[in-house]
Amino acid sequence: MELRQLRYFVAVADELHFAKAAARLLIAGPSLSQQIKALERDLKVTLFERSPTEVALTSAGARLLPLAREALAAADLVTDTARLVAEDRATVLRLGFLAFSLTATSRQLLTEFGRAESGITVQLRQFEWDEPAGGLLSGATDAALVRPPFTGMEGLHLLELAREPVLAVMSDANPLAQLDSITLDDLAGERWLEADGVTDPVFAAFWYLRERRVPSRVRTTTETLEEWLAEVAFGRGVNLVPESLAAELRRPGLVFVEVSDAPESVLALAWPRQGAAPAAEVLARFAAGRSAGRSVGAVTGPKGRPPTAP
Repeated sequence: MELRQLRYFVAVADELHFAKAAARLLIAGPSLSQQIKALERDLKVTLFERSPTEVALTSAGARLLPLAREALAAADLVTDTARLVAEDRATVLRLGFLAFSLTATSRQLLTEFGRAESGITVQLRQFEWDEPAGGLLSGATDAALVRPPFTGMEGLHLLELAREPVLAVMSDANPLAQLDSITLDDLAGERWLEADGVTDPVFAAFWYLRERRVPSRVRTTTETLEEWLAEVAFGRGVNLVPESLAAELRRPGLVFVEVSDAPESVLALAWPRQGAAPAAEVLARFAAGRSAGRSVGAVTGPKGRPPTAP
């Protein structure tokens, strides 16, 4: 899948007419049709219903259209930021994040940082479950908003930004969804929806409770947060999420239940111990001075106990 194919998809969805979309894109009609078909093959879905008289979005196309717009907006932001760098008008900070690290706390931090340090351009780069360090270990980012614990923490500085409970997320048809509070033992026998991308054993032990629960997992190949939430709502399995993220994800079909004895989740700003980018150090100093942020040591569970299996 290519960005230009997403642009073609959005143009056809806007016009609901291949010829008009082709004229808007300044390409030949047959070429546009071929590119849309190639995108459908890559995604393994049909995006448009076609007839001699009309073109209409399929249900899959309607669901994917907002995500395509977001992806194009993000790509445009990267292009705009790169132009600023090329013109030497700003210092760039490549800031990685996982979906459940970009919460109200971190957004407020970045908003205030942007106002205070207008000479630094922050390039946000989202990473998935296979990179819990947010690109720091591979050198793809200068700093990252992370959720420890994960492998490789010893090579990073971590400044705690927030500490919060975790909640179990499940289908509203799950019997546990009727309870006000549950325990880890209640979750131990549940089926857990696990992504193949979660390969870090330290990260998986925390978020999947792999060291203490009955092995019962449901494999998911979802690639986006929305796809994952849909599978949870369908009753395929349960998971844990930070409380702050739960507040943003509430929707019909999903229930978030307090887990009274679950380890708390730490939201932290991370940057390399060696060779840190100057812009990363500026952000770290700003974050430390803005709040009572403290270095993250061992992530602890209830009453200060490490979140390991009993």
